[in-house]
Amino acid sequence: MPNQSEIRRARWTLALPLALALACAAPAPPPPEEPPPLAPAAAAPDPPRHCTRIVRIEVSKSRRLLSARCEGGAVLDMTAALGREPRGHKLGAGDDRTPEGRYRVSGPARPSRFHLFIPIDYPSPDDARVALDEGRLSPREHARILYAATFGLAPPGDTALGGGLGLHGEGPRWQGDSARLDWTNGCVAVSDPEIEFLARRVAVGTEVVIEP
Repeated sequence: MPNQSEIRRARWTLALPLALALACAAPAPPPPEEPPPLAPAAAAPDPPRHCTRIVRIEVSKSRRLLSARCEGGAVLDMTAALGREPRGHKLGAGDDRTPEGRYRVSGPARPSRFHLFIPIDYPSPDDARVALDEGRLSPREHARILYAATFGLAPPGDTALGGGLGLHGEGPRWQGDSARLDWTNGCVAVSDPEIEFLARRVAVGTEVVIEP
């Protein structure tokens, strides 16, 4: 007659295959749900495709932004680099500031070490008048600036107010720097492809407004 130990061993031997059979027969857990598909990234806006003529250029110094307004209403925004002293209106030669005020393109685009250069008519008669009143400009220099404006000439660049300013590209030396650095001597700089875009579409006399 089997003892108690043999009876317990026999029961365990019979129960183990049954437990394994039930475990194998149990339904598998459902697979995890797939994550929802990612939304497509927004496409970068296209530049104006039908901009044949730029009628006005606006520069916001505080935003480091040049906006080219095209005939027909299209607008192309470009990151702009300013003078090494970006705050404040230009007061004199060598202060590395970008002027503020209303100007015009004073000549055709020309090759430059900064790729292309589009001159503007700084110093303007308004700049000269204020500087004369404040004692920063001599009457003779004031008269020279007014003479140039009266006859549609480029303003003199050798007065106490400085000159030779405009819009230009970067050239090999400053390639890519305009997106993050104010590096000019007072001009407004954009990338080389952008200055080419501007040069093909502006004419002498196009308004250039530079705001603080």
